[in-house]
Amino acid sequence: MWNQLLRSLESVDFEPLRTFLLAFGGFFCSVVSTLMGEHQNLFYWLFGFVVADYLSGIFAAARTGTWSSRAGLKGVVRKFLILLTAIGFHGVDQILNEPWIGAWAIGALSLNELISILENVEKAGFGSLIPRRIRDMLDAVQKEQQQKIKTKLKEG
Repeated sequence: MWNQLLRSLESVDFEPLRTFLLAFGGFFCSVVSTLMGEHQNLFYWLFGFVVADYLSGIFAAARTGTWSSRAGLKGVVRKFLILLTAIGFHGVDQILNEPWIGAWAIGALSLNELISILENVEKAGFGSLIPRRIRDMLDAVQKEQQQKIKTKLKEG
């Protein structure tokens, strides 16, 4: 079976896929360059964190047996909205001529993605790789968030 699969893959022409990926990558980079200006590099970092968070989420879901295509689609939409939010804040900083607004927003979004990556590492069962101090900070943030949710539920 595996030999047949490998023989089938040897006959596949990957050149059209390569061409598509190169064209898409060039288009993406030119759009980001046009839209983000001086925040272009920050946006690329955010994009990298978004992709890493999504992939680590898939890995954690696969390890815990909670993988679902519906959750995956919701994750893609959520990640797209994060990138649109970064672009939106950059637009606001251009309108107001205050470049710190876009940089701050991208930094905050990036920090949120990094925290999510660490949570996915923990869910996947590799939490021992995360230094103890960072794990303690994550626990404190999670407890604070849970307390805020409980408070809002009591008020509502």
